[in-house]
Amino acid sequence: MKKIIAIIAAMAVMMSFAACGDKKDTSVDTEDTAVSTAVDTAEGEETNNDDGVSVTDSVEITVDDVKNHAETPASDFEYVDHGDSVSIKAYNGSDPIVVIPEQIDGKDVISIIDGPFSNDSFIKGISLPDTIKELSYTFCNNACLQVVLATGVETVGEGTFNCDNLRIVDLGDKVTTFNESNFFLGSMERLHIPAGVTELNKYMFMDGTEKLTIVGEAGSYAESYASEIGARFEAE
Repeated sequence: MKKIIAIIAAMAVMMSFAACGDKKDTSVDTEDTAVSTAVDTAEGEETNNDDGVSVTDSVEITVDDVKNHAETPASDFEYVDHGDSVSIKAYNGSDPIVVIPEQIDGKDVISIIDGPFSNDSFIKGISLPDTIKELSYTFCNNACLQVVLATGVETVGEGTFNCDNLRIVDLGDKVTTFNESNFFLGSMERLHIPAGVTELNKYMFMDGTEKLTIVGEAGSYAESYASEIGARFEAE
């Protein structure tokens, strides 16, 4: 029976990976006017965070690298203007760390559409503003991504992660829904599970939990989930 369940889980993650190239976040109408920018992309270019620390393609990104990084200029994005809000649809910058601003042109950034940070994206670390409440296929199949900070998110939809080298995910304390189609690989080291999450797929960690630490409130579902999957638990 366990073998059958494992096979089903493996098939599910394969289907999820395949969907990354096809699925896009369609929660926002993309037929509104898009505002384009003209910033050349130069992969591998060295960039700096606020502390002057150089970041290149070969460097392992840390949480502090992302937290201390300067906000990405609005000119680095292409976005759809909905009148009172905007959605990011493309990233034209060269920095492998992206800190999305809460507002562009005085309007809240409410979503990421058309997969600018999925598949072949070179992005290694990303911080999302609290104005983005839902993720779906947002980072799917991004082999470079290592750190995700998304403390305002309430819903983690289908295929949001499934990244080969993702190590650290901090979802803040607002998430209540975590779609069971998400899978993490053996690179995962640290996952924050908010108290509002009360159910997760126990086969979500396909390559085991040897490196994994689950962070959450003591006595919460996060602690029992860590015990169930054989991961370390750290009370916040």
